[in-house]
Amino acid sequence: MSASDSPPPSSPSNQYQPTQFGENSAGPDYVPNPDERTLAMLAEVLQLFTWIIGPLIIYLVKRDSRFVRFHALQAILWQLLVMLGYIVSFLVLVIGIFATVPKGGGVPSHNEPFSLVLLFAIYGLMGLLWLATVIASIYFAVKAQSGAWATYPLIGRAAKSMSA
Repeated sequence: MSASDSPPPSSPSNQYQPTQFGENSAGPDYVPNPDERTLAMLAEVLQLFTWIIGPLIIYLVKRDSRFVRFHALQAILWQLLVMLGYIVSFLVLVIGIFATVPKGGGVPSHNEPFSLVLLFAIYGLMGLLWLATVIASIYFAVKAQSGAWATYPLIGRAAKSMSA
């Protein structure tokens, strides 16, 4: 076999290199078509307006595309995580309010400032959670529109394995 018959050595730039966030995880040659990118972006944006319903509809309708399924599933899982955060915040708020109520109907103690601080702290945390959802939704919608397999923190691996 002569030197001209041997295959060219593969350089690192020619090889598939997965990124930290799992971009291009479907393979080196897979590029989502414009319809897939648009539906994936729509699934990310719709979570802001329809909660879990919009991404769920897109997930159920476009199950044949792994790219759309991946982004819709991430939006669904993110909304479930946000809902869990709201439920925990609400429970802490209710427990805090009932903890400041005097026992036996007596005169209230001086815990009212604590309950107000707790109220504002919980509402502040819920507001930050909403703001994180808006920022993440817009960021990942842009990534989906560009064809990237970008993953959410905390839930990206689960969505990736569930959409495979």
